[in-house]
Amino acid sequence: MQFSDSPQAHYTAQTSQGDVTASAVVVATGGLSIPKMGATDLGYRLARQFGLNLIEPRPALVPLTFSAAEWQPYVALAGLSLPVTVSTGTGKSPIRFHEDLLFTHRGLSGPAVLQISSYWQPNGEIRLNLLPDTALAAALISAKQSTKKTLPNALSAWLPARVADTWTAAQPQWQRSLPDTPDKALEQIANALQAWALTPSGTEGYAKAEVTAGGVDTRDLSQQTMESKQPGLYFIGEVVDVTGWLGGYNFQWAWSSAHACAMGLAARLKPL
Repeated sequence: MQFSDSPQAHYTAQTSQGDVTASAVVVATGGLSIPKMGATDLGYRLARQFGLNLIEPRPALVPLTFSAAEWQPYVALAGLSLPVTVSTGTGKSPIRFHEDLLFTHRGLSGPAVLQISSYWQPNGEIRLNLLPDTALAAALISAKQSTKKTLPNALSAWLPARVADTWTAAQPQWQRSLPDTPDKALEQIANALQAWALTPSGTEGYAKAEVTAGGVDTRDLSQQTMESKQPGLYFIGEVVDVTGWLGGYNFQWAWSSAHACAMGLAARLKPL
């Protein structure tokens, strides 16, 4: 696409149907997510062509994956879902979501993981609490007084049996009856289930990502009209570095940015 810097400034796009000329251009090309639906980097190339800054694009709202060896003990849980709290980041205010988790053959998905993936950084940890609404250590210690169940069977009162069995399979001290399990061991299993630290090896990529994070730097765009610092060139929707949570926020951003752009264009092109 070319720009003519003249009193009648205009853009000319060369297409398979011939040249198309316009006094303004709106780029609403989306991001790189779901390439089988036609996603391309055209919007980013146009931004670079006209000297706009880009925040490096990356998959977001996307399942997280782990190495085959690390994930092997949990492959049997694929398809199982449960409510969890997931967090990432350090300091006093980590990012945290309370949503459903889904185990997959390659890692983790479900709303909780899709949400946290937008904040997770490569080589960083995520932390899972598989029983966010239960004081598990205290509950297990209390249960010792009234049951002779094995620890895996006792845990199934709070967790899906498959999760309880998988978690206790690797530790001999967790195979005892509940009364024969020391309180310290019960505290260890409770901590393992409620502060499970994992380091994903990556994500399922753009093929499974619901949106693309990154894109045209908002500092190069007007907040009122979405016009870039290149006169007459506008960017809206997912091609811009704005990424929302699950729940329709990304659709809302697309519609809202389009409305702001349309109002700006109407004012700009209004005859004197």
